[in-house]
Amino acid sequence: MSSSGPVDCRYRLDTTSSATLALPDGRKLGYAEYGALTGQPIFYLHGFPGSRLEATALDHVASRVGARIIAIDRPGFGWSSPHKNRTLLSHAQDVEALANHLRLQQYGVLGISGGGPYALACARSLPADKLRTVSIVCGLGSPDMGYGGMNWFSWVGWTFGARMFPGICRWWFSREPGARLDLSDEERMRRLRKDFEKDKAKMNPKDVAVFGDMDFMWMHLRSSREAFGQGMDGFSDDFRLLNADFGFRIEDIRKDLPVQLWHGRLDTYVPLQHGEKVAARLGDNAHLRVSDDTHASIWADRKEEYLGELVRAMKA
Repeated sequence: MSSSGPVDCRYRLDTTSSATLALPDGRKLGYAEYGALTGQPIFYLHGFPGSRLEATALDHVASRVGARIIAIDRPGFGWSSPHKNRTLLSHAQDVEALANHLRLQQYGVLGISGGGPYALACARSLPADKLRTVSIVCGLGSPDMGYGGMNWFSWVGWTFGARMFPGICRWWFSREPGARLDLSDEERMRRLRKDFEKDKAKMNPKDVAVFGDMDFMWMHLRSSREAFGQGMDGFSDDFRLLNADFGFRIEDIRKDLPVQLWHGRLDTYVPLQHGEKVAARLGDNAHLRVSDDTHASIWADRKEEYLGELVRAMKA
């Protein structure tokens, strides 16, 4: 079996839709396109850790609703070069460079989980005449919002790990099946299945339905192969940035930009209070949608809703 995964997987796991852009400073920016290639352009900012291939899960739905998904690797992930001393706002500049390269007159931004802060950076800095709308699904807030409501493991990691024990966190995640690129995909899958079977009794049934799906597992392993293909530095840089001052105030995001926030009441990875506090700081231009979902289920089960709303906002 190749690193592309099984031939019968319902997700596209190859790189035929992927490309790179040479940035002015000599770095490469990796990206992939999914969905309706003549549809409304939406930049997809992946979770933490992750890669552009994460967006393959949106391919079919995006085609149905008329969304052109342009998924970008952050520096040090996938096909994107590392970027020393990068910031949330510097990645927004990379997004703008790609938008100019693709000659997009208007576009939207979709941030997922750890991609949420990067979506906020785009909302803060991208040109008002081109960025029409932003959507954030189960998005992480700023560290000053606190981490109450997270599961114990996540709470410890975000409260102490990123600041006090980054080396231990890096080592811990390097042991996960997704990061074990020294192993065959078959062995990585065996270990992932074993971990899932051990943990599923403690998981919410909605998470079991998502994480236990074999096609999702193959997509996760394929995206992880990209996420850790350059080593652990991309992970470490992201962990540090997401746990530091954003470099801008959410309150200063322009008030004429519609921002949709989607959050699950049952989310124990990024608690609902983050969505509520981001919405409060954004003010009247924010629309917070809360449902009885987990971190995984709101991303997986409501994709037609949040993509459809993005397309409608682009056309408004």
